[in-house]
Amino acid sequence: MSWFGWLLIAFIFLVFLYFVRSNLYTYLSPVKPVETKVLVVEGWVSDFAIEEVYALFLKDKYELIITTGGPLEIGYLSKHYISAADFAKKTLIELGMDSTKIISVPRNEVVENRTIQSAITLKNWFSENNSEIENFNLLSFGAHSRRSWLLFQEAIPEKEIGIIALNDPRILVDKWWKTSHGTRTVLSEAIGYFYVLFFM
Repeated sequence: MSWFGWLLIAFIFLVFLYFVRSNLYTYLSPVKPVETKVLVVEGWVSDFAIEEVYALFLKDKYELIITTGGPLEIGYLSKHYISAADFAKKTLIELGMDSTKIISVPRNEVVENRTIQSAITLKNWFSENNSEIENFNLLSFGAHSRRSWLLFQEAIPEKEIGIIALNDPRILVDKWWKTSHGTRTVLSEAIGYFYVLFFM
């Protein structure tokens, strides 16, 4: 191959790297809601994210929040064995939300594939309760959101599912590579997403 060919390949590679660097976090954190009155929240999100959930519930006039998630990764024993789903529900109630408008759907403990197990648990809950819910928006956090969206769509294909990704304030959206936290988070979530996309 001539020097011009190698130069062209190098140029294309650099353009690709620039595109990935500039757009990867945004791609992994989509905001594409559907028209619905139901919001499904991944219960492992942080407290400040739960505050945003409550504000979103009020602003967009949702009628129901469903929280998902398994046993807490930290504090499970001291919190009397409650799940992330239950903990998110309790936090929303502490913020002033009407408890009759929140349903907790916790999953069992699993070592791997926790997100899809939460989705399958939710699917089973819909079936067991003869739910008439036809669609919902899934709320997740940062770069994990696109992977969660894909897995919930795969587990519950009969429902129309939108996605709302809350931004991680510790990550600069257009400069995520500037911090160790941003680099670790975005790259690991990108690997996780493409693994799910091609191998699950």
